[in-house]
Amino acid sequence: MRAGGKYKGSATLSDLERVDVRQQIATIAGVGARNVSNVKTILEVAHPRLIEALTDGTLTINGGMQFCELSHAEQLKQFLQYSMERATGKVIRQSLARPNDQSSSAYLVQVLDALRQQEAKQPGSISIRLSARNQSVLLIGRDLLAQPLAQERS
Repeated sequence: MRAGGKYKGSATLSDLERVDVRQQIATIAGVGARNVSNVKTILEVAHPRLIEALTDGTLTINGGMQFCELSHAEQLKQFLQYSMERATGKVIRQSLARPNDQSSSAYLVQVLDALRQQEAKQPGSISIRLSARNQSVLLIGRDLLAQPLAQERS
């Protein structure tokens, strides 16, 4: 048996085409091949909360890759900040899409006074963020206006 196997002629195999598995997966998924590699990286490196955000569509693969360059703790911190800014931007866009409400602009002086009083009572409680928009938008919690406006009306 040993001698038979030892001197047996080797089989000539045909050359097979190389298969780009990454490209095949990308084609099936309907995405680019780079996204397949990016997802692999994200699954290895990303914080679980980022993977959850990718799954529910809150975050894109490209956005997830940008967070992957950070440590787990920094990924979570930056993602929470990103999510908050994105939600705020959404509220602003929706507010700007609505027609101007004349009754809200009538309270402008009272609103500014309420903000001044709040900042005087609790320094640092008012937050201002710069925006790339050419329009100024002021978001105020209802709790801030409830007391001063009620006092002004009476």
